[in-house]
Amino acid sequence: MVRIAIVNMKGGVGKTTTSVNLAIGMANRGRKVLLVDMDPQGNVAHSLKIRAHQNTIYDLLADDILIDQIIRTGIRENLDVIPSSNVAFGLENRLAGETLREKIFSRRMKTVTAYDFVVVDTSPAMSLLTVNTLLYVDVVVLVVSMDQMAIIGAVQSLAGLKRILSAFESPTKEILVLPTLYNASTNGSKETMTALQEDPDLGPYLIPLVIRQDVKLSYAAASKRSIWEYDARTRAAEDYAKLVGYLLRRFGNETEKTESVEAQTEFYS
Repeated sequence: MVRIAIVNMKGGVGKTTTSVNLAIGMANRGRKVLLVDMDPQGNVAHSLKIRAHQNTIYDLLADDILIDQIIRTGIRENLDVIPSSNVAFGLENRLAGETLREKIFSRRMKTVTAYDFVVVDTSPAMSLLTVNTLLYVDVVVLVVSMDQMAIIGAVQSLAGLKRILSAFESPTKEILVLPTLYNASTNGSKETMTALQEDPDLGPYLIPLVIRQDVKLSYAAASKRSIWEYDARTRAAEDYAKLVGYLLRRFGNETEKTESVEAQTEFYS
């Protein structure tokens, strides 16, 4: 089982969009996937039309309710979900006195083994929930939108991640940087991509594909569907399919031949 966190300390970079479409994309490829929302804003539940007033991540972490009572099954074929809600904003205070509170999520998830992938959406803050996530997962995907401030935020996020892993003597994670909201027709996106490629901190982790800007991602979210359910012919659907394929080849033992890295990197130009 491979555990993947989608992170950035800055909001509005496509983090939840990436989490939802990555999870559904993997499920569409026959993988058994659990999508977990660790963001108190609860956007995953909203995106998938899930009633979040029932048991949520709050109940799992604060009340130690059995995991089987938390997981919502059958949200999509091969896809289960642990939703969040704004009640989770109270978790920081609720868990303050807990022993090893930074690893509560890891302890609660110990019996969850029946999935090929666990995808975790995180909040745009280095909160206790984010720390719990980072100490649980194997892979961290740092989402970076195509503006200079986002790069600054990503550098800060990466530095925070490394500090946390060092402080808790956690095993080194696989770190990937995913560019989002890329628009090849604007100089701003091109200049930001160049800066990202040349950045000594982020550049080494950059994966060879981008998620292009596509208004239909917003339409899909508003209709509470994935991009493939909304319109599988969009460029966003194409890009997220490539991300799914890349991660399955790298972490899921998939050998299926897909588009070459050289073809993928042409999006940069």
